[in-house]
This record gives sequence, structure tokens and C-alpha cells, in this order.
Amino acid sequence: MTALSSIERPLALFTQGLTSRIPLFQAHENATFAFTPERVHALTLPDAIDCFETDVENAETYRWQVMQQIAFHRFGTLKFDVDVARTHNVYLSNRPRPVLHRATHIELLYQHFESPIVAQRLFYLLEEARTRSRILEEFPGSQRLFQRYVLYKNNTMSEDQQKTHMRLAQFERSLHGISQLPSSVKEPVSRLHRMDATVYTSVDALVCCYLELFSEIDPRLMPDDAKESDDAPALETLQRAHRLEEMQQELHDLNANLLAFELNERTQVTTVSDVDEALEGETRETDLDLTRERDQLERSIDMEKTLLKQYGRSSVVQRPRFRYDEWNYLTGSWLKNWCSVYEIQGDQSSDDLAADLIARVGPLVPTVRKRFEHIRPAGLRRVPKSFDGDEVDLDALVEARADVRVGRTPTERIYSRVEKNQRDVSACFLVDLSASTDDPIDPPDAEPLPEDRDDPFDDPYLHGAINFDPDQLERPPSRKIIDVLKESALTLATALEHLGDAYCVFGFSGYGRDCVEIHVTKNMQQSLNRAAVNAIASMKPLRSTRMGPAIRHATRQLLETGSSLKVLMVISDGFPQDCDYGPDRSDHEYGIQDTARAIKEAGQKGVQVFCITVDVSGHDYLKRMCRDDQHLVIEETVELPRALQQVYQQLTV
Repeated sequence: MTALSSIERPLALFTQGLTSRIPLFQAHENATFAFTPERVHALTLPDAIDCFETDVENAETYRWQVMQQIAFHRFGTLKFDVDVARTHNVYLSNRPRPVLHRATHIELLYQHFESPIVAQRLFYLLEEARTRSRILEEFPGSQRLFQRYVLYKNNTMSEDQQKTHMRLAQFERSLHGISQLPSSVKEPVSRLHRMDATVYTSVDALVCCYLELFSEIDPRLMPDDAKESDDAPALETLQRAHRLEEMQQELHDLNANLLAFELNERTQVTTVSDVDEALEGETRETDLDLTRERDQLERSIDMEKTLLKQYGRSSVVQRPRFRYDEWNYLTGSWLKNWCSVYEIQGDQSSDDLAADLIARVGPLVPTVRKRFEHIRPAGLRRVPKSFDGDEVDLDALVEARADVRVGRTPTERIYSRVEKNQRDVSACFLVDLSASTDDPIDPPDAEPLPEDRDDPFDDPYLHGAINFDPDQLERPPSRKIIDVLKESALTLATALEHLGDAYCVFGFSGYGRDCVEIHVTKNMQQSLNRAAVNAIASMKPLRSTRMGPAIRHATRQLLETGSSLKVLMVISDGFPQDCDYGPDRSDHEYGIQDTARAIKEAGQKGVQVFCITVDVSGHDYLKRMCRDDQHLVIEETVELPRALQQVYQQLTV
């Protein structure tokens, strides 16, 4: 038997070669889903395959299933539109358009038939055949994988399944080339193997095959499990996830436009007349229209997520998993694949929290932008000694002539060109979300109990109320460490957005080596839109501080940017610690040593790491984690925003 976990790494590399993205595998109930952070690929894979004698043969079966399911995304299956199908097919157009609330277009297609269950399974087989032809055309070497998959299917289908779905099973074998297709459906099925075949070609074949071979089947006699094989995903579920992804991208664009309006008002509206002018005209109407459109789209997204949960696919888009080694300084060895790191998308729906955070940060934005202005590249620069350009480089020309005089081959770089100055910097801000960040910055002093000065033993219930200040009941809540961390992150993000540097903001926490959480509030490709601001504002104290795997994950993200300068800033309020961070939970040295090794690894890979802590005792352990020029201890938490700005400027100038 070959377990999926045993071939996860080579299978991930194989999938990455097909999709140009890194796949992650997440167990979910009885199946495992492979997917990527940027684009959902809900690839349903068995937990284990026990069909062949060797792991190599079982692994080939896994590879074909990956290729087949990726093909549904790549070759247009999930872009199916039932209205387009009705205009192309006479049978569908002659039947009333089904009315099914919140159904996908593929689900509506099935409802055109007397037995939607049979139509569902039949359409899957035909689309599988169409996309298979495209796979074999593009990757001829995958023929061996397909043959292995055919053997797997035949060997794993039980006798009961063959008897119950005899006609479907026979039809599937015909599509696999094991038996002959009935002559009445050969022509439409043969069109599936043409390179110009589309998903609507499969619809035509579906109508023909259903009417010729399956129309006489009584729908009441077909069990529910006929609709989907054990290792085949439901196409309607994949289409719903695909639609959700497109809606989220549309919401992203709307939030970006709305945030642009809001930031423009905050930075430019400074007088009463400006306010009156901003509240009128076409700009305000556009803002309101976008807001209404965004609210409606958010409600639709929430509905789609609810429906996806009913299909058991909600975790597909939420928890990518990564595995990292951990350094055991006690034995001087690595613990392979010891920690599981999960990426969790930050909460993007907290508009109230975001409004409060923007209100606190807004007055600081002009000052911060001005402070960063001097490190922003200015204007254009002329690049000498170029192969082509708009001017001749006289110095290079003189050198070329001199080379000719002495008999050397002259250079061809005799031009100069103008280029725009730009910074090639990527940064990651790793924010500690441990439970201790819930502590207040300045714990309030205990207030003495009010008492009657004339008679301290007077009973207020007998002789009147105690004289006390009612304002004590309305004392504003004290600021906490997490509040300063969020303000610092958003302030610096605003400056970097203006500067043009690529950056991401991650929060990290977790509990145990199998649950290290990276909360993605803003990724590298994302602008500082409403969703990102909401996610930053929603950061809250969670659990422990397993810093080593968090640094390794952030390093990985920075390396993928390809920038010449990569900066990782770790912002924490204490030392690394977790429930199983070493054999003795009370001994913090294990976590310190693993974090030190992670920082050293990052430096060797070209990532500059800088640690900032608001823990006054940080000098003790930071010296053992990193060099003196790689850490800073902030004694006053309120000084953190300014310290972050100064450190970032020093690292990137």
C-alpha cells in the first residue's frame, strides 16, 4: 500500500511542474485535497492506494489523477455556461430552463434530463475523455500513467458496483478503449478527441449518449452513489469554488478602488470647503455606487462559502500546509518535516475595527511618508555602455577606438540609455500574535475605594450613597501591546505602499509543532486595499510563539520574490516558546537555539533578518539568537512605530 503522505514531496514537485505553482496537501475527512494558495485546485486524491505491488506503480496512478483533475481547470470545464449550451444544442433549448436556487451552471445542465444522477456521472466520463485527449496530446509520455490508471479503475471496482451500474461501467470501459462503443454514439464521442473540442462538444455527446443508451433507466432505481466515483471530484463543486475565486478577485478590485477614494479624502480634504466639495459631485456618487456593489458582492461570497461548506470543501481555500525541519540542539541534529505550518487568511470583514485603526493611524501618515521620501528613487538615470540607446556614449566610443588602434576587438557597448530608477526590495513583517500581546501597555494603578471622610464606617445603605466620581465607570479601555503592533504594521505598510517596495504582513502563533499558524493579512502581490486593512485590524492575541518555523516560512516567501534585497523583520513581545518546543517546556533554550538556527539559515540564503522586541528582558535571549546588529529592544512600547521605520530605512538604503 502506498500512502499519499509518503509520496507528498515528489507529487508536489510533479504538480508544480504542471501548474507553475506549489501545491499543498490538506487531509479532509476521507479524501485529501491538493491546492495552491493563489488559485484553487480542489484535487481529490485517495488517502492511500493499494492496487499494485510496488510504490512506483501506485505513484503513477496518483500522478494521472493529478493531471486529469488539473485539466478540468485548464481546458475550460469550469467555465461552462448553461445558457451558451442551450443556444448550441437543440435538445436543451427545447426543454424549459431549470430553476434551481443558487445552483451552478453544471448543476443546471443535469436538471435538463429525467435522471440528473445519470447525467452527472455521464458528463463527468465524457469530460474526462475530452480532457484526457488534450493531456496525451500535450504530454505524450503520460500514456503510461493513463494505462496504469485504467488498470487501477478496473481492479478497484467491486462486483456490486459493476452490477448496480453495469451500463455506466461498460460505457466507461468503452471510453478507455477496452471495449467497443455502440455505433449510435461513436460519431459524437469521436469528436471529443479533436483538438478543437470544447466543453460544449461534451454536452452534445452527453445528449446523444443519454438518449441512445440511458434514457430508459428509471431514475428511482439509481442509487445516489452512482453519481460520483470514490476518487472523482464533483464538477459542480469545482465550478462553485472556481466561481468563488472569481468573485473574490472582483471584490479585491472593488476594495482597492474604495480605499483609493478613502485615502484621497483623508490626505487631501483638510478644510471645511474641501469637505463640502468632496461630499458632492460625481466622485461621491461613484464611491456610493461602488460601496453598494461591494456590499452585494460580499453577501454573494458569504452565500457561496456557505454552500461550499455543505460540499465539505471549505478547508480547500483556507489552510495551505507547509512542512519544515527543526533544529534539536540537544542532539545536534535535524528533525525532518517536524513542524506543520498552516497559512490562514486573515479576517477581511471587520470594517469597524479597520475604521478605528485608520482613525488612529491617519494623522501619522503624512509624517511617515515624508520621512521615507528621501530613500525613494528620484527621476531617471542614464545607463552608460549599453548595446543600444538614444545617445552615443562618447567615453565608450573613445575606448572602442583605442582598442582598434592597438589591435583589440572593440566593445559594442557604445550607447547610453535612460532608465527609471526603482528599488528592488521585498520585505516581510512577521508579527507575534501570542497570548501575551493582550497585556496592557501601562497597567492601571489600583484605585482606592471611595469612602466617607467624616465617617469611614458609615453604612451607605442606611445613611445615603457614598460620594464617588461617576466618571470612573466610563474610563476608556487601556491600550494593549497588540494595538501598538497593528498600528505599527499599518503605518509602515502605508509608507511602503507609497515607496513602491514589495512587502507582506504575516501574524504568527499556534499551539504545538503540528499547528503553527501563519495569518496572512497582506501578501506580496496584494495592494493595501480594504481587505488588507481589515485583516491587519483583525489581528488578535492567540496562543504560543514557535518562532523557528515561522521565520523559515517567511524566508521561503521572500526567496520566491526574486528581489535583490530581501528583508525579514520579526516583531515580538517575548522569547520563543511553545507547549512542545523542546523536551522541557520550562526550558526556553531549545526554542532560542532553533530560532537562532532559522535566522542563520535565512542569512545564508540572502535574507536580512532583524528582530525587534518590546520585552525589556530581551537583551538576554536576543544576544544568543542573533548578532548585536540584528536586534533591537524597545523599552517603551509606544516607541515601536518609530523604531520600525528607522530600522527599515537602515536595512534598505
